[in-house]
Amino acid sequence: MACIGTAGHVDHGKSTLVKALTGIDPDRLTEEKERGMTIDLGFAWLTLPGGREVSIVDVPGHESFIKNMLAGVGGIDAALLVVAADEGVMPQTREHLAILDLLGVSRGVVALTKSDLVDEEWLELVREEVQEQLQGTTLADATIIPVSVYQDQKRGLPQLLIQLDRILNEAQERQNIGRPRLPIDRVFTITGFGTVVTGTLLDGAFSVGREVEILPQGITSRIRGLQTHKQQRDTVFPGNRVAMNLANVARTELARGNVVALPGQLRTTVLLDARIQLLKDAGHSLTHNMQVDFYCGSQEIPARVRLLDTEELIPGESAWVQLRLSRPAVVARRDRFILRIPSPGMTIGGGEIVDVLPRYHRRFQPVVLEALERLMQGSPEELVLAALDRRVPGRGEAKATASRVGSAKVIHGLVGYELADIIKQANMAEDVTLQILETLLSEGRVRKVGGFWFAQHTWDMLADEATQQVGEYHRLYPLRSGLSKEEWRGRLNLSPRMANEVLVELQNEGRLAMVVAGGEAGGMRSVQEGALRTGGLLRLPDFTPRFTPSQQQLVDHLLQRFRASPYTPPGRGEVEEMVGVEILNALIEQRQLFKVGEGILFLRETYDEAVKKLVAYVRMHGKMTVAEARDILGATRKYILPLLEHMDALRITKRSGDERVLGSGASLVDSE
Repeated sequence: MACIGTAGHVDHGKSTLVKALTGIDPDRLTEEKERGMTIDLGFAWLTLPGGREVSIVDVPGHESFIKNMLAGVGGIDAALLVVAADEGVMPQTREHLAILDLLGVSRGVVALTKSDLVDEEWLELVREEVQEQLQGTTLADATIIPVSVYQDQKRGLPQLLIQLDRILNEAQERQNIGRPRLPIDRVFTITGFGTVVTGTLLDGAFSVGREVEILPQGITSRIRGLQTHKQQRDTVFPGNRVAMNLANVARTELARGNVVALPGQLRTTVLLDARIQLLKDAGHSLTHNMQVDFYCGSQEIPARVRLLDTEELIPGESAWVQLRLSRPAVVARRDRFILRIPSPGMTIGGGEIVDVLPRYHRRFQPVVLEALERLMQGSPEELVLAALDRRVPGRGEAKATASRVGSAKVIHGLVGYELADIIKQANMAEDVTLQILETLLSEGRVRKVGGFWFAQHTWDMLADEATQQVGEYHRLYPLRSGLSKEEWRGRLNLSPRMANEVLVELQNEGRLAMVVAGGEAGGMRSVQEGALRTGGLLRLPDFTPRFTPSQQQLVDHLLQRFRASPYTPPGRGEVEEMVGVEILNALIEQRQLFKVGEGILFLRETYDEAVKKLVAYVRMHGKMTVAEARDILGATRKYILPLLEHMDALRITKRSGDERVLGSGASLVDSE
């Protein structure tokens, strides 16, 4: 399926020609029929001589309705430029032709209408004028065919149809990248059916029953029905003119410029990177931060132009820009657009989008301009690499940006992307994108980590930073077992899922190891081990916390104190005064000391022995009081109560009134 769009000056016979070709009057509004002038978009269709079915979008030619014209020509495959032979090239002829040129419409036919009203000599002069006007545009090679719809033989219509068939046969098939989007150009209701929207389908297929999302509002709906040329369809494909019946959405919630997409596949944006071209007859220069109207697809949005490589853009020249939109737009890379100034209303230029989710750029930055040039001119491989590299300032010389959260250095920009994200950014089919990624992987230019793809240099930087963060933590805290996984993730600014994938890869490479807070199990079984495990810690594989000789002397003296009075040991505050907080925490992490309550510490072997003795007593007697526990260990209530509450928490024991009985975890405790 292909779509043809008309273009040309008002009253040059566009709608009349469409009706003669198709038998369908594209003027649907009463006002249009009464005034004999097209005001809004009209639609028709026909079958060409070769059997190809095509849609026709008929646009208004009056300068007052140029906005409506722009809403219809964004998705066309070929142009039917109409010039009246009795008037020749007129102002809207030039503006419409400039718009087609800026949109990159490279296939077209020129119909010289009303040719029956002029003689052959005049007709030849008009033909020469049109050919001169076409020079230097994308339609420079367009065939010019004189036509008339009023003569009995309808001059030129068969030749016009044959030529349209020929140029469409030469056109490339519409791309289907599995990311359908329908820019809405009309919204209406049908009694018994509800809300219907129309548009020219791009980039993928829609099927009846699919859930869809209407952007930028984010409204969720479902496709109740699809039509093309008033024929019901179960599925519609790129290039189809589509009427879509939407469920559970009111007509008043939608408007021209909205986009129908699959949920989650497209995102709105208010900042775009683009290359723009100013028309030679634009009238005046474009200055930095100048207000313009941005037209893309069926969207019309006020915007400001940030010139990135020049102070002023003069007519006929091009520049790199960032467009800051006044409200969210739904666009894709490679979309072409038109720029107009609001007052006096005129088309001044247009361009092509190269990045729909860019960072804010400073002006006159060579690295930024080089990256934009690569995006514009790049091969498919370069586009995929650019999609992977888009948050890093420059490929090959990238530098991650950093900020600080508290005392922690947080790294930005070292990220990988899932296949779906790369497809959207590169704007290519899934199979093509995946094939390119696999080739780049075999060449060592990209890295696949779990479900994420990285540019190789980005992965190298991330892997180095990930290990350096842990190494720096060891340097600052040599007695701690390692850096918590969550703090490590935060410093690298990674999502939880990406952090897990990265960690697994670094463990497989032997660059990082994960330990459990508290060290290896010893003496007691897994029920007690569970209480000690406060979360995953990351360390370098060859790292082991070690006390200095002077610290070891303090530790030896402290442990002697604990062994001298095992069940009435020093409290936490006293221990901190003796050895300091870092050494105390290291002893707890190493499980030489065991914390059972607020301020209560035991040697690990003392703790193991105490639990075994108490469990053995309950097994023998069926129950145990606090006083009995105190007598068994020869301790005071200050130490016994926290110990028993700790055992209750682990379900080794269970409180029953003033007594303890065995809990479900008691079977895991080794008895003497």
